Parts: sequence; structure tokens; C-alpha cells
Amino acid sequence: MDLLAVSYMLPPNLYPQAIQVGRMLHNLPARIGVVCGQVHQFASGLDCYPDFESRLSYRLEVPFTPRLSGWAHRLAVYGMPLYARSPDEFKSWVPDAEKAVLDHFAENPDRPQALLTFGEPMSDHLLGLRLKQKLALPWVAHFSDPWSDNPFRRRFPLANFLNRRYEAQVVRHADRVIFTSQETLDLVMRKYPDEWRAKARVLPHGFEPALYGERQREGDDAIALRYLGNFYGNRSPLPLFKALAILNRESPSLLEGVRVELVGHVPARMFMNSAYKSLPAGLVQTVSTVPYRQSLRLMADADLLLVIDAPEDVSVFLPSKLIDYLGAGVPILGIVPPGASAKLISRMGGEVANPRNPEAVAEALRMALMSAKEQKRSGSSIPWGNEQVRQEYCAERVSEKLHEIVSEVIP
Repeated sequence: MDLLAVSYMLPPNLYPQAIQVGRMLHNLPARIGVVCGQVHQFASGLDCYPDFESRLSYRLEVPFTPRLSGWAHRLAVYGMPLYARSPDEFKSWVPDAEKAVLDHFAENPDRPQALLTFGEPMSDHLLGLRLKQKLALPWVAHFSDPWSDNPFRRRFPLANFLNRRYEAQVVRHADRVIFTSQETLDLVMRKYPDEWRAKARVLPHGFEPALYGERQREGDDAIALRYLGNFYGNRSPLPLFKALAILNRESPSLLEGVRVELVGHVPARMFMNSAYKSLPAGLVQTVSTVPYRQSLRLMADADLLLVIDAPEDVSVFLPSKLIDYLGAGVPILGIVPPGASAKLISRMGGEVANPRNPEAVAEALRMALMSAKEQKRSGSSIPWGNEQVRQEYCAERVSEKLHEIVSEVIP
């Protein structure tokens, strides 16, 4: 199988999207050429796949120059309704990337059998739309997030109107469209005809088993609860703080020997609440963002991993962080609304509670803590959770499924 992949973000750039797309391509049994953005000067994302470049038959790096930068960029994001929103700031990269691809095939007559595009950024799909027309290739479009239906995008009517049009063009002309959860597929495709929905498939993120290493906390008696990732917008640690405050009031002995670590960026305003201020000193600790491979080691060395999502009615998101948690083999507590993450954590055997219900979160935390302490006392080295479910998200299996989906569109 000979493929052309479009992903602005690829290793060695160190973004979650670059890691996940790089993982799928690295494990995909195919000959792959890519068009992507320029590698950052201090990029370090090859610590996961040092042989990533050797997997590629060619790599077309196309520079991108932002229209604005610094404070001008920030002011434009907040004040200009279309700036960086239709679909994103990388739209001006698309014509340059298209030219690079067409120039490459003008000199190299061997054409790929299919085209893959990966969004975010969604401008990758706009490039796919152009290449589909120019090269007449079967096209598979992969969506890591919803596009026009994304609840985290600020609501600007004109930008939303354009994004709905762009999305409809992509879904109409792509031969297959891929989403990371059934909930996302249902959300996006509900507004399209049945014949378009028939092109949709679900393909989750994957984890790489070999990257975690061995647990290294044999001599540490503390119970380490860890959340890895950034907090922003409505995604806040407040539901966790409220639950900890309830346990500290009702069962303080349960928190003895417990350390809660928030690894990543937490805005200072999120600590300005009575629940956090009521907690014992040192119970909650913050750790700066760490490199990706170190984050995997922190997951594997934890006693309980936390997923915290915004308090929505339903969440369609299945974050790559949660899939990385699966590979660590450590118990997971989900402070998440009903939806994709809650369903997966429950299938694995973890505790789940709605962030809008502090008492329910406190009870789920109580049960998870008691279980973590018991597992620590037993000294068991057996990976936690439903192994059959975990294997569904192994990187090799995910890439095999991607291969099957691409094979559907190749004559």
C-alpha cells in the first residue's frame, strides 16, 4: 500500500496530535510519504520513535509564517471574528503545501494509492480537498475532534457558518471519514444524509506498550494520585478539590499518606476557591509540564490516575491522555460527564462520577482510594483493568484497523 499523509503536526514536533498521528503512521504497514509543517528548532518528539524518519519514503516540510504574532495575535484571536477561526490559523499554509505536493509529483510520476488527512488543524482537510481534486485519489479524512460542532470553540456566527460549509465539503468529497469515538461520529454526522454517514468509521487513539518502562516506586509508601494535562476554560480541578474537601471533613484518615499531583499548567485563578483553601497543606501539589515520555513514566508509577473534564451534559471527547493511561495499567478515576470517556473508564472497571455532583465525586474518590491502598498493600504487579478492552487501544491494533479502513477505498 502506497499512501500520502497530510498532517501539519508530525514528530519530532512534540504535540499530542503529532504523537498520535506519528504513532499511527509508524505502525501502519504501508509505504508512506508525508506533507507537514516545519520542524521546530527545539523539537524533541523522536524520543518515542527515533526511527520515525526511516518509515517515510519522503517528507515534504512546508514552512508556515503566521499573519500576526505576540500580542497582536492574541488581540486578533479575541477581537476579530474570522481570524484563526475559519477553520484555523493555518489556512494560509494550504496553498504552499498544495504547491509542494504538486511539484513533487511533477518530478516523481509514481502516485500514491490513497490520500490520508489528519485534523487538527482542520486546514489539513482543506488541503485534502484540493489534492483530491488535483490528484483524483481515494481520500480518508481523520478527525481527532469535532469541527463545526466542537463545544470548546468560541461562538462566532460568521466563522461557524464558514466552518459548517468547509466541513460539509470535506465530508461530501472524502471517501471515508474517521472519528475517535462513536459519540463524536454521531454528533458530527447527524446533520448529513444517510449515504454520507455510511462513509463514517470509528478509530480510537492508541498507546505504545513499550514506552512506559518498569514501575519505580517500590520503596515509596505514599499513595500517588496524578492528573497529567493542562487545565483551561471550563476544565478545572474544582470538582476534585470539592471531593477532597468532603473526604477531609468526613474521613480525614483516608487522606493520610495520599499525595495528589497535578502535572501540567493550572491557571492561578483555579486555586482561588474555598474548597482548595480548606485542604491540608501539601495534599495537592503542582508539577510543571514534563516531556511526553516522562509523562508516561509518571503514569506508570502512579497509584491512581485522574481524568477531569468540563461539566457538560454529555462529552463526546475521548482524549489521547486517557488512552495513554490505559497503557500504564494503573487504576483510573473519571471525574467526567456521561459520554465517551465515562463509557471507556467503566468498561475498564474504573470509578466514574459527574463533575456536577460533588458528593458523587467524593464517593467515587473514596472507593478508588480504598482500592488503590489495597492494591498497594497486596504488592500485586498485575496490570489493572479489563485486558481485553485495553488491547483494543494498542497502537499496533489501531494501525491495523486504519489499514483496513484505507483498504476499503483502494480499488
